[in-house]
Amino acid sequence: MESLDAHPHVKAILGPVIEGRATASHAYLFHGPPGCGRAEVAEALATALLDVGSDRGDTATRVAARSHPDLSWIRPEGANGEILVDDVRDIVGSVPMTPFEAKCRVFVIEGADRMNDSSANAFLKTLEEPPAHAHLILIADATTTVLPTILSRCQSVRFEPPTAAALAKRLEREGIAPDRAEQCARASGGDGTRARLLASENGLALQHAGQELARGALRGGAATARPWLEIISAASERGKAAFAEVEAGAEARLEFAAKSEKKRLQREAEERGKRASRRAESAAADLALFIAEAHLRDVHRAAVGAVDVLPPEQAAVLVSEAGGIRPSDLRHAIERIEQTRRALTLNVNRELAIESLAHQLDGALS
Repeated sequence: MESLDAHPHVKAILGPVIEGRATASHAYLFHGPPGCGRAEVAEALATALLDVGSDRGDTATRVAARSHPDLSWIRPEGANGEILVDDVRDIVGSVPMTPFEAKCRVFVIEGADRMNDSSANAFLKTLEEPPAHAHLILIADATTTVLPTILSRCQSVRFEPPTAAALAKRLEREGIAPDRAEQCARASGGDGTRARLLASENGLALQHAGQELARGALRGGAATARPWLEIISAASERGKAAFAEVEAGAEARLEFAAKSEKKRLQREAEERGKRASRRAESAAADLALFIAEAHLRDVHRAAVGAVDVLPPEQAAVLVSEAGGIRPSDLRHAIERIEQTRRALTLNVNRELAIESLAHQLDGALS
């Protein structure tokens, strides 16, 4: 499969398991940058494990739809993108149960590096002594962000960042025009999730807002231009779109729900929508700041004379923007953006944080 071919390390470990020539581990940790194919390989592995002995012929379809009775697939649902302890407890309670129709049960946890202490502690006992019929697949951005007690109990499977060319081809397959796909892939820094967001309906607005924040600071006028207003507006639009997506999915499920269950399901859907909206807004704001940071990094390369690593069509412009600015001041400005991006993962006022950043960048680069 294409997802395996792009990752030799992954193919060496999981290829024999997926092909039925090796026994699966009780727990895997898939780690690598978002959008590098971790979920696709998790699907393939889950399909292979659940298909053993089945004569239905629709295992792959049901795994893709997350409707197989022996598959549990958990994604971060907390307001800050955390794995909720209630979700972990559901898994802990389900792992000992015998399979419904397959010979095993598969549990996939995306965002395993975002378990809070309560979630991690609830999960550890299950990870230490899972029954023979249970296979757990944890997905994380990096091993450094996973609790050591969890890391030590899983087989590590490393995913490499996709190349810009591979990302562009993936975006093209999803309907993005070739020129735009290539631009988004290059600007994403190898992050497939970021590339998709750049290619989304308001991705151009986020990209423009991030660039204007950086360019305004280079001119000493970021605070005057108030680029954070465009960032907040574009992030808000992304949040509304995410809420609408959850709402549409909930309406489809409500159509077949029992009347006595509809109010509860509506409340739960509304809460999921609010969480999805907050996460989408945070991701959008982070993307704009990532673009600003990337632009200043390119200007820093120009300032220190490393023009050979810059895009040829942009090198002259970046050299001009770097004129008269000390590399140490550019590094200081980049650090300020990094600090703000970290702060936005916490419960801070997004608009005030980015407005404060604009003033800090003006001060650093003046």
